[in-house]
Amino acid sequence: MRTTFSLVLFLFVAQMAWAEMPPDSTAHKLGPWRPDLISPDSAAALPELPLRNAEIRCALAREELIYTVRYGFISAGEARLVTEPGPTYDGRPTFRVVGTGRSTGAFDLVFKVRDHYESHVDQFGLFPHRFIRRVKEGGYRMEREVTFDPRRRLACTEEKNSEKFQVLPAYCQDLVSAFHFARNLPLDTLPVGGIVEITTFLDGKVHLVRARKVGQEHIRVKAGGFDCWLFKPIVQEGRIWADEDDLTIYVSADARRIPVLVKSNLLVGSVRLELLAQNLTKSTPVPQ
Repeated sequence: MRTTFSLVLFLFVAQMAWAEMPPDSTAHKLGPWRPDLISPDSAAALPELPLRNAEIRCALAREELIYTVRYGFISAGEARLVTEPGPTYDGRPTFRVVGTGRSTGAFDLVFKVRDHYESHVDQFGLFPHRFIRRVKEGGYRMEREVTFDPRRRLACTEEKNSEKFQVLPAYCQDLVSAFHFARNLPLDTLPVGGIVEITTFLDGKVHLVRARKVGQEHIRVKAGGFDCWLFKPIVQEGRIWADEDDLTIYVSADARRIPVLVKSNLLVGSVRLELLAQNLTKSTPVPQ
């Protein structure tokens, strides 16, 4: 149940949709790749490289997206995704993107969930500077912070008063920043059958998140009607889903690229995450 709720909370970045990305190959194999640990002295000695400025297609000042989560016929919870101005790192401004999830109603009595995922995403380069994860799911507790040094391609993971340094591929995303990065990809020109790939760092491992564009459809949800692109994450069959067609993500086919609906048929039951409401401060261009 813990894996299921984390999945629907993050909508479009399916946690189990990983393919291995070895450091010296682009071949797609099942399973994650864990970068070697290095010492703090080795981390400090890494050369600094210039940072990128990415093309910004979805520039938002502030945004709040509110979702309802259903497990079968049961109203199981609520998820929120908030984007707002964040702190500055080395002179570069960020977006603070926060995803929260909580169980509600009768489900809350059986399995209480209070999750907080936060990323500080570079406004110019669309890569993370910091990732915060606080999880309370049933009797499970976890607090973890990852500080990214994008110039050195480095991640420092802090948990339980310990630090771990790992060297990552350039501009590796975290779980939340991957969402913000995906919204700025050229989804409108991606052909049907085309695949989106995002290199992501999670739980000390590098993953390749992959999703295939499968079509376009007009749908109605509680927040209203939307023309949407349909994406199907390429998932590992047999763990949560029976096959690849069991998970579909509907993304608004407009400049904002909002995740509107997620439908998932699991090996046991089904999950539906639906946009309930949205609050938007007028979009503002990001200075280049």
